Amino acid sequence: MYNKIFLIFFLITHGCIYAQQNNFEDSIRGIIRMHKEDTAEVNSLTNLSEEVENIDSAIMYAEQGLLLARRINYRKGEADCLLSIAQGKTNFGESTQFALDGLEIYEELHDQAGIATSHLIIENDYWVGGDYKNALIHAFSGERVSEAGNVKGKILFAGHPLAPLFLAEIGQIYLLDNNIDSAKYYTQRSINKNELFHGAVWGFPVYLLAMIQMEEGDYAIALKNFHAAKALAIQNHIFIDTLQVLSGMSTLFLKMHELDSAIYCARTVQQHWNNESEMKNLLEALQNLTTAYKWKGQKDSTIKYIELRQSLKDSIFSQDKEKELQNVTFNERLKREEILSAQAKYKSRIQIYILVFGLFVVLMIAGIVWRNYLHRKRAYTLLEKQKLETDLEKQKAEATLLELRSTQSQLIQSEKMASLGELTAGIAHEIQNPLNFVNNFSEVNRELIEELKGEARSGNNNEVIAIADDISANEEKIIHHGKRADAIVKGMLQHSRSGTGQKEPVDINAVADECLRLSYHGFRARKKSFQADLKTDFDESIVKIPLVQQDMVRVLVNVYNNAFYAVSEKEKQQPDNYEPTITVSTKGLDDKVEIRVRDNGNGIPQKVIDKIFQPFFTTKPPGQGTGLGLSLSYDIVNAHGGEIKVETKEGEFTEFLIQLPISA
Repeated sequence: MYNKIFLIFFLITHGCIYAQQNNFEDSIRGIIRMHKEDTAEVNSLTNLSEEVENIDSAIMYAEQGLLLARRINYRKGEADCLLSIAQGKTNFGESTQFALDGLEIYEELHDQAGIATSHLIIENDYWVGGDYKNALIHAFSGERVSEAGNVKGKILFAGHPLAPLFLAEIGQIYLLDNNIDSAKYYTQRSINKNELFHGAVWGFPVYLLAMIQMEEGDYAIALKNFHAAKALAIQNHIFIDTLQVLSGMSTLFLKMHELDSAIYCARTVQQHWNNESEMKNLLEALQNLTTAYKWKGQKDSTIKYIELRQSLKDSIFSQDKEKELQNVTFNERLKREEILSAQAKYKSRIQIYILVFGLFVVLMIAGIVWRNYLHRKRAYTLLEKQKLETDLEKQKAEATLLELRSTQSQLIQSEKMASLGELTAGIAHEIQNPLNFVNNFSEVNRELIEELKGEARSGNNNEVIAIADDISANEEKIIHHGKRADAIVKGMLQHSRSGTGQKEPVDINAVADECLRLSYHGFRARKKSFQADLKTDFDESIVKIPLVQQDMVRVLVNVYNNAFYAVSEKEKQQPDNYEPTITVSTKGLDDKVEIRVRDNGNGIPQKVIDKIFQPFFTTKPPGQGTGLGLSLSYDIVNAHGGEIKVETKEGEFTEFLIQLPISA
């Protein structure tokens, strides 16, 4: 009965206020229609944006005021409009940015009320978004400003002291963060501040105290304070606080197993909730209705409120899901960069070993040649001694000697040029790029340092900091590419050491799928418009097999990258109805596992099919590949006791077949 009386009272008072509000709106609209383009018009647009109930209209008036304020260089009006826009924005990121822009201007003008109100909006955006740490930073900042200057609010709680409000907000954030002791301390401090609304005690801190007492299990005192908070909300004409109290009371009644009372309070919140109310109160009410009807055994009502709450949650947290996807994408990018970095190190180490091995081969050949030379010298001496025996034998011996010398010389020269040519091409290409970056960014930093000196002499600290930030960013790039060059050299040692890691049981389906997505996203990062159809057919009966997972990841990523490159090149030719497709499948056989990677690219020419696993051989244009990917993959698979093959049809497809033993 009491709740019904309250609602009737609220509607009557709201109607009176609405009539007065219309008169006020008419007066400020009259100022706007005069179009004097002065500060009075800016202030009128700001006031109108605060008074209209439609959020889109409120933002429109504030934006008009913002444009005018900037045109006439009215800084305070500009800040006021920014705060009005921040209040209307439902996107937390946009709201926070507008409030931060307003805060900067208020600090420039030393407007304490504006500073405090800006902190209040930013703090509210952060805690609603779940960032309690930053919410507390702005809440404490606003509380300090409010306490120091006895600041009263503008836009929010206009004309009333803000210090008790900030204390209550701090208490609420601690309560949401389950820090009950701190929540109780700051809530009690807010209550002690007492008079906030025209001699009447503000009900929100009393509501917080009731919530804290409910969490502590003191239900009787909590219920008493809930009733007190509701009475204060009615007295102060704050309808949204009344809904907040009722949602808290529904939770308390649920804990006390007074299901009818819990349902009544929760349904009142649901029926009278509007866009100005806090969303968490409606979620709390719907959750309590779900639980209450479930306990009463009313399945239809239970399902109804479950669906309502889930629908509401989906609409609220769509932004959070987008942020989560961006984080996942960012983490995936970091993982990809780590793998590519490790891969580069591995390739560089391989090249070093090949170089060392090549030098060893050259020395061995030189030894053989020297030994043969000695043998030939002895043979030549012997032939000279036998010269007199027969001219025919002499001619045969001289011809043999000349042919042997020519062959040996050609062999030495061929081996030297082949080794040096292959190694020089691969190493030069790999190292030149990072060295170019280092040189370019160093030159830029030298120019920035001169500019920094000039700005420092002029005392322009902001420009000094900005230039220093640019120098710092360039230094990070120099370090990154310097390490990359270093990694290339060191990584050349790894090529002949694939498979030296510890083997562990690995889910080959999961690894194959993860590498496929990783390679696809990596390729798309370089070619934004690229799209491909990814098809997988994994044999779920495959058991975990012993692998060096990091090495096998390199194999799969190399094969996938080649597949994506192949379909991308074919797509450039724009054949009719062509859709790039990559198909990955696994199959468990008796004593081994089979992985197939198939693309519908242009295939591999038959004339080079026997060379694709050779080091430094590549069909890609110069600068787009080192030719070590498949060679490295071949070595890794062999080290695991497996086999890698390729099947292809020129112009139609390429399919790599990897077979790995099930047992170590």
